[in-house]
Amino acid sequence: MDREAKLDLMRRALGIKHKLKVHDSMPRAETHEQVAATELARGELEEELAAIDELLFEARAEAIAEKKKEILKSGVKVKKLESSKED
Repeated sequence: MDREAKLDLMRRALGIKHKLKVHDSMPRAETHEQVAATELARGELEEELAAIDELLFEARAEAIAEKKKEILKSGVKVKKLESSKED
């Protein structure tokens, strides 16, 4: 998954989290029909958020596996710091 796709997913996840907070701050529904509609909408948002979280987790797991292969193949690359000279 490329960087732009990951950013799009993260933006969508943040938008969904905001919508869920708005749902929480709204007054409770008064009728069964309103409660059902609200719970259905909330459930759909939570399902989409869970799907996005799984996609991002899988992408991260793939990236970690690639980094692991790279480290095992070529070893750890350590940048050497220049020591300061004392006069």
